[in-house]
Amino acid sequence: MTGECKLCHRTGEMEVHHMLHGSGRRKLADKDGLTCLLCRNCHARLHDQGIGDLELQMEGERLWLSKTGKTIEQFRERYGKNYLQEDL
Repeated sequence: MTGECKLCHRTGEMEVHHMLHGSGRRKLADKDGLTCLLCRNCHARLHDQGIGDLELQMEGERLWLSKTGKTIEQFRERYGKNYLQEDL
């Protein structure tokens, strides 16, 4: 698929990345539309070294909150944690 990388903004051939992943979160992210496009280099660095992961998790949470109108606590109930305010 072609598009623009969410992290480095290069254009070209992209891969789909689930903004929220692990422990069943990938299926929920699919259902909630929380995916983005990454170039192969950024996608590999994210999975190998975690570069950009927290940024995209936070963006995924903000997107879910704005799309659903629900609270951070409801996000935590759905996804098992939150990324914006760890102390809640």
